[in-house]
Amino acid sequence: MSVKTRVLVLKRIRAGDQDLLAKAYGQGGVIDILVRDGFLNTHRFFGLLEPFNVVVADLSQRGGIALLNDVGEVKFLSYLCRDHERFLWFSWIANFILKHVRFYDEKLFNLFITYMLSRTMNRTLRVRFKLDYLELSGLKPKFLEEGKLKGRLSLSDGSVSRRGELEVSEEVLKLARKIYRARRPHRIKMSERKLREIERLIDSFIEYHTR
Repeated sequence: MSVKTRVLVLKRIRAGDQDLLAKAYGQGGVIDILVRDGFLNTHRFFGLLEPFNVVVADLSQRGGIALLNDVGEVKFLSYLCRDHERFLWFSWIANFILKHVRFYDEKLFNLFITYMLSRTMNRTLRVRFKLDYLELSGLKPKFLEEGKLKGRLSLSDGSVSRRGELEVSEEVLKLARKIYRARRPHRIKMSERKLREIERLIDSFIEYHTR
């Protein structure tokens, strides 16, 4: 039985002498796609499963690996990575998916593509990306909406009280909320030190729910 699905290629590795193994995000979450002889430049799928390409793939499941039967439409986002800064940005998003994303959701898929194609790439946008990911995953921290920001953060729901596990400053929570609510978060100016604190806070919350 085969399935036709859209996938975002995250990375590829050589399997054996000539086979290609690609890790991709699609139906089933992060999946392994095997292409027999896929590293041969004479193969009909050669160059299609490059990292960051979006591929409509016909797949057959064989144990824990999907075999590539056919390819439909391909969006060659890999071509955009001639710019080193954009390559680093695409790689950062791909590594985030590999590390944290456990399930497939079409809204998440579109979120990843939207951020990859963003014209602006900075740490403020990284923070907003993670907050948007949490919201679409049903894990939005309560402090983003609640008024009280003095106390300790609970990693289970993101609320702030004296009983929370994580010590965090009120200023950092306010700045995170500001980024979350901003229409143009990439334009917000704040120090790299504060941005690193915000990102560490959000990373702790994400890791608690995805470990």
